Amino acid sequence: MRQRWLLNIALLGAVLILGTLVYTLEQKEPAELPKLTTLEADKVQNIRIERADAEPISLLKDNLGLWQVTAPFKLPANSFRVERLLKILAERNYQKLEADNLNLAEFKLEPPLASIKFDQLTVAYGDNSPMNDGKRYLLVNQNVYLVTDTVYHSIIDDALVFANLSPLGNNSKITELKMPDYHLVLKEGQWMLLSSTFSTEEIDTSKDKLNALIENWQNASAYKVQRYDAKEAAIGKIEITLLGKEQPRHLTIVTKSPNLVLAWPAKGVQYQFTANQVNKLLHLPTKNKPADPTDITAPPPPVPAELQPSAGSS
Repeated sequence: MRQRWLLNIALLGAVLILGTLVYTLEQKEPAELPKLTTLEADKVQNIRIERADAEPISLLKDNLGLWQVTAPFKLPANSFRVERLLKILAERNYQKLEADNLNLAEFKLEPPLASIKFDQLTVAYGDNSPMNDGKRYLLVNQNVYLVTDTVYHSIIDDALVFANLSPLGNNSKITELKMPDYHLVLKEGQWMLLSSTFSTEEIDTSKDKLNALIENWQNASAYKVQRYDAKEAAIGKIEITLLGKEQPRHLTIVTKSPNLVLAWPAKGVQYQFTANQVNKLLHLPTKNKPADPTDITAPPPPVPAELQPSAGSS
C-alpha cells in the first residue's frame, strides 16, 4: 500500500514538472512577426526593377495571369524568377532597425543599389550586412530592415535571367512544326508527318514517336538564354505554329555542337540546350535495319544445324 502511494506521488510530480516545462517553452516561443508588407503577391500586376548600373526591367501580368517581360525585351517571363521576387512581400524573417534618424546613405539606401516596384510599393536594396551572414538592408515604407538576401544577384544580372527558358513560352500548344528534315501538322487531334527527307524505312513514324517529338518540344527548357549573335550563320530553320497565334514563330539552328543553340532572331535572343537535346528536338528515331548481305563487315549468317559438323569430325 505504501509503495503504491509513493508511486502515485512520483507520477504526480512528473506530470507537474512536464506541465511546467511545456508552459515555459510556450512562453519563450517568440511571437510571429507580421509580413514585411501588406501587399498580396497575387494582386500584383506590374513589376519594375531599377538598377544603378544597368537598364531597367519591366514585367507585366497578362490577361491569362502569365508574366511577360516588357522591357528591355518583349518575351515570356520565367515564372520561377518572378515568384522569387514576389516572396519578399510576405517575408516574416527579418530584423527591423529601431534607431532614430538613420543615415540611409550609410546603408547604400540613398540612393539604393537597386529597387523593385510592385505596383505602387517600392522595396529598395542596399548594402550587405557587415556580419557577412547573407543578409541585406532593405528600405520599405521608410523603414529599414535586415533580410536574408535571395534575389539581389538576379536583379542586377542581365535582364534575360527573367526570360522564360522555353522558346515556346508559357503553356503554348504546337499545331504545326516545320524543321529541316520534317514537317508535322496536327489534324483532328492526331499528329501527321506530311513530309520528310528520310524514307519511312529509315525512320520510325509511328503515332507514339510523333507524339514524343512534339512533347519534347512542348517541354523543352534551355539552361540559359543569351543575346542573339546575328553574325553567326544559321545552319537550319524551324517554323512553329502555336495555337491561337496568327503568325508562326521563326527559329534558327545556330549550332548543334558542342551544345544545341536555337535562336529567335526577331526577339534578339538565343537558347542554349545541352547536346542530348539534338536528337530529342530535331530527329525522329531511326529504324533497326536488317543486315546487308553485301556488307563484308557484317557477321556471317548462322549455319543451319544440319550442316554443322558433328562432334569429333575433322
